Amino acid sequence: MYRNVIVGTDGSDTAGAAVRHAAGVAVAAGARLIVVTAYQPDTDAEEARAAGAPEEVRWELTDGAEADRIARTAKDQAREQGVDKVVVRAERGRPAEAILEASREFDADLIVVGSVGMTSSARFLMGSVANAITHRAPCDVLVVRTET
Repeated sequence: MYRNVIVGTDGSDTAGAAVRHAAGVAVAAGARLIVVTAYQPDTDAEEARAAGAPEEVRWELTDGAEADRIARTAKDQAREQGVDKVVVRAERGRPAEAILEASREFDADLIVVGSVGMTSSARFLMGSVANAITHRAPCDVLVVRTET
């Protein structure tokens, strides 16, 4: 069974679906949930968010305090679902790298990611967080269908 479950969030509705699913797994397994939010202080990423860029790019938050707030909100949501042990991480860097680093640091058994971006040809060319994680994860990966 799983002892350490990692989930990444950017505060979006689709990331919230992944957080809820990860929380459900953590409750069922009695596992610790580690919520990771990545941010990259970069004017290009900030401009992309302001211009209504695709969700995959909007993940690249530019403010550490905002990333921490998002991670803590996800922690509250997980606690509401009954998760007892929740750790939050707001990490500077790219989302996939932050999640993979946390998975190694916390000896993760499972990484939960949303499926957004897995089918878009533009995102395929740029690479998606879910795609990068499924190819490089040191543990099981659960891809939650978050598209409607």
